[in-house]
Formats: sequence, C-alpha cells, structure tokens
Amino acid sequence: MTYLFRTIGSLLLLGLCSLSQHATAQDQVVEESRVVVESGRWHLVGDLLLPASEHALPAVLMLNQAAGDRTVYRDLAHQLAARGMASLRLDLRGHGESTNLGRFVPGERPRSPLIWDAEVDVIAAHDYLKAHPRIDGERIGIVGGSYSGEEMAEAGRANGYAQTYVALSPGSFSEESIRGIDDSGVGWLFIASKNDRYLQEITAAVQAQSKTVELVVVPGTEHATDILETHPEMAERIAVWLAQQFRE
Repeated sequence: MTYLFRTIGSLLLLGLCSLSQHATAQDQVVEESRVVVESGRWHLVGDLLLPASEHALPAVLMLNQAAGDRTVYRDLAHQLAARGMASLRLDLRGHGESTNLGRFVPGERPRSPLIWDAEVDVIAAHDYLKAHPRIDGERIGIVGGSYSGEEMAEAGRANGYAQTYVALSPGSFSEESIRGIDDSGVGWLFIASKNDRYLQEITAAVQAQSKTVELVVVPGTEHATDILETHPEMAERIAVWLAQQFRE
C-alpha cells in the first residue's frame, strides 16, 4: 500500500505561553502544521509539532481512544517539544476530523467493519514519520489510548516495532500483545487507573507475564486518555520517560 501525505498550512510559534511554561532553559521555537496522512482511502488529520533543531528529531505518534480525538494530547505534545522531541497527534479513522468515509459513534454498529482496522492507520502514520526529512526514523515512539493501544501493538507485529511505546489503559489488549511486550525488544510504559474495572485483569496479566514493562497505576477510575485530564502531571512524566528511551 502506498501512503501519501499532504501538509496543510503551517504556523511558526515563538515563546508561546503554553510552551514556555514547560521550557527548561530558553524559549522554544516550534513549527506546528496541520497535516493529512493517507491510509488507503481514509484521510487522517493530525497536528505535527517540530521543535527547532539542527539535527534529526526523535518523534512521538499519539493515537486517540475510541470516541475520542487528538486534542487531548496537546499538553503532552508541548511537554515533548520542550525536551526536543517532535510529535504527531493523529485522529484515527472515524474519529475527530478523520471522517471522510464515516464516523465512529459509540453504541452504534458501524456501517463498515473497516472502521475498526486502525492498525493500518498506525502503519501509515509511522511510515509518514520515518520518511519526514526532519525526523530520525530510528527514534520513533507511539502512544495509544484504549483500543488504539491494541492497534499499535498489532501494527508493530505486522510492520516492525517503533523504538518505544506508551499504553494508556489498552482495554482491548490481547494475550498476543501482552506476550509481545517482551518479545518486541523495545521499551513499554503501561499506565492504568487502579479502579478502572475494564483494566484490572489486563493490568494483572501484564504485570505477571512481562519482565520488562514499566507499570504505573494511578488513583481513580479514569480510562485511557481521560487519565491525562484528571492527572495532568502524567504528561510531564510520560515526556521524561520517552526522552530517556530515546537517549538509551
């Protein structure tokens, strides 16, 4: 399959308040663009942030949860930029602005089962980042929330793993994906709420079966990217963890 991409406009942001509050030494210069990644006939809309650098940048792909969209990752994107990491916040097929072939509606049976084949979108976006001239294709991480945690694991098995992964309450995480954490040979950070009833069995299985995963359990019942809204400090924690992964 051939993946094409188009860049739709760009905005140069200098010393934004939302970014400068996270900067450690100096104001950051960040180029932000709205982009479209083509995945088959789906047009996937995302926001690409590129901090100023003379070198190829590590990058992080961020994937929405079911019935969610990419906007929840805004703070995480700026935390990453403040540490010299690029990012692509993406609306997977049927979500956010990526609805040219249909929209996912909670509780409704989708007209096309293809709306759930988002692992193809993960591959397309991963390939997009690897081909970008300002990104280091060997240093790419992926963050998935809820169902997209399973989709990114499936994409890794099918098309090669990224350097590192962050799974936010992947409620549909399969036994194959749990076994694949250690088999992948890359870093995994697994985050779940203590009282999330959808994740308790999966969290226990991950803890029991993986020798390499880093597991973080936070208080509350929030699921997937809702954790970032209830626990805003997690954005910085994730960014620090990813920065360490790219240095290793």
